[in-house]
Amino acid sequence: METTKLYFISHGYLENDAALNVLMYTQATIDEPNKPAIWHRVPSIIVLISHPKLGWILVDTGSHPEAMNGRWPEAARKNAPLIRTAEDMLDARLAELRLTPADIDYVIASHLHIDHAGGLCLFQNTKAGKRVIVHEQELKQSLFDLFVHNQENVGAYLRSDFVGLDGIEFDPVAGDTELADDIQLLWLPGHTAGQLGVMVHLKNAGTFIFISDAAYNAINYGPPIRLPGILHDSTALVRSLERVRWLERRYDAKVIFGHDLAQFETLKKSPDYYD
Repeated sequence: METTKLYFISHGYLENDAALNVLMYTQATIDEPNKPAIWHRVPSIIVLISHPKLGWILVDTGSHPEAMNGRWPEAARKNAPLIRTAEDMLDARLAELRLTPADIDYVIASHLHIDHAGGLCLFQNTKAGKRVIVHEQELKQSLFDLFVHNQENVGAYLRSDFVGLDGIEFDPVAGDTELADDIQLLWLPGHTAGQLGVMVHLKNAGTFIFISDAAYNAINYGPPIRLPGILHDSTALVRSLERVRWLERRYDAKVIFGHDLAQFETLKKSPDYYD
């Protein structure tokens, strides 16, 4: 019987001030009153799951194919430029596995920020595009922010990434959701109102918990927990990460962060996989 497989897809890199990932990363002191900022590089990660019953499940779609060619607002292109080659494009990564967007059965949006939801355009009028799973609080908060301010871009949300796309329909979930016996969606609010994580139990490799941007990196996760620079609700984030820590202990799980370069370099990358 075929087993569930877990792929980590490299989608290029973002460069930004480290203080966006860890709040007050380079805090000044009396000894170093003019401590400089640190510009660093972090990975952009997409997760793919092959499931014997559900088929191909994609967690996040990455950045829009034209992100750095004028699609992203100028501030985003300057504050967090995307470093990506043609090989890093999602359709190219899928092609390595002899897949196209039309072969994907489900898309899960961990949240709707520009570096996670921009590739939804690739799934217009596909079976996965007709059932994009997202937390209801993520939809409510993102649409509220965009439409109350009546702007194309608010914070890290870009309206055209997920509003008005032909053939894209959302399937909102509330709280945690079990997709299968070995795949659970976890509501981990904090970074955004509707941040989702995905817990996958594998036959040979054990349990993985991909928490996306609930914690950018191991420094955020701690202990002690250190807040990120982009944050919706600090109290909710602390509660979410303490819950992840409990699940990590319960299942002896490996927690995968959204943008941790050191961790990402240790992982198998697609087309290799964990099973």
